[in-house]
Amino acid sequence: MKVYRSPLRLVIFGVLGLFLIVAAIDVMFGHWLSEPPQNNDGVLTTRGQAQQRGDLVWGAALIGTGTLLVGGAMFDLVRRKPQCVVGPDGIGLAIGSREDVITIPWSNVRAVSAETRCDDFDGTARPVLVVTIDDPSSLPGDPLGATWEGRDLVVEGHGWTKQIGPVASAAQSSLARSR
Repeated sequence: MKVYRSPLRLVIFGVLGLFLIVAAIDVMFGHWLSEPPQNNDGVLTTRGQAQQRGDLVWGAALIGTGTLLVGGAMFDLVRRKPQCVVGPDGIGLAIGSREDVITIPWSNVRAVSAETRCDDFDGTARPVLVVTIDDPSSLPGDPLGATWEGRDLVVEGHGWTKQIGPVASAAQSSLARSR
């Protein structure tokens, strides 16, 4: 079983990036919605020149951010990397800084479960996959998209293409078969 990031979320980031690029063009050149710099009969005033320089700086920042959002979303949509892989050898998780999925062999996994936990930042209930590891020394100390709670690796599952419950069930079945 392979689980990926939600493509809808990536499309939303791409559309947001396009809006930022269009807003930058408006701020820098178009002034369809933004206010143009001050001028007297087509000649920029001193204040208008300062406003124009500020508009160029803001526009460049918006174009850069929008380009990064669109590019990142397109890259992730074209080259989809699984976030979780449940296989006969072990459970693979995208928790490292590299592009690869780190596979934890079943011999090193004690238990796998699905839980719903409260997010520390906004207080919402988030689904998590809890993998209890016998020897965590071979895994990253500061995993991406996950946290350590003793020997428990708590992996954030919000925005995955599959629900956490079926993923945990498949992992538990594979773990039981391996033993």
